[in-house]
Amino acid sequence: MNIRTRVQDFEPTTSIDTFVHQRLQAALARFHDGVAAVDVSMKDVNGPKGGIDKAVLIVVRMRSGRPITLETSDGDLYAAISRGAKRAKRAVRRSLRKSRRIERRRLRNLSALRAGEAGA
Repeated sequence: MNIRTRVQDFEPTTSIDTFVHQRLQAALARFHDGVAAVDVSMKDVNGPKGGIDKAVLIVVRMRSGRPITLETSDGDLYAAISRGAKRAKRAVRRSLRKSRRIERRRLRNLSALRAGEAGA
């Protein structure tokens, strides 16, 4: 799983980059077969004014198709990253479960179709 980070409107540090990688690796480790890449963009919305202004955009690129996009914000960048990683974990799990259900349904319909052809 490839994790890329980008920072806008503030200086990136190695501790932020390390924290992002650790949180997302831990959150998405069990789904590594289904996840191709993760892009994380961090931004200070209000600049030096303060307030709830650290925004984190996480885009999880799934191997099976559509990307999953999540945005979180908080006054503390680390809290926003942690919350985003938890939300990414839930969204990826939900997406993989849904795709597995659809695939099982297709297989059932295909086997039922073949059984109908064999009986005719």
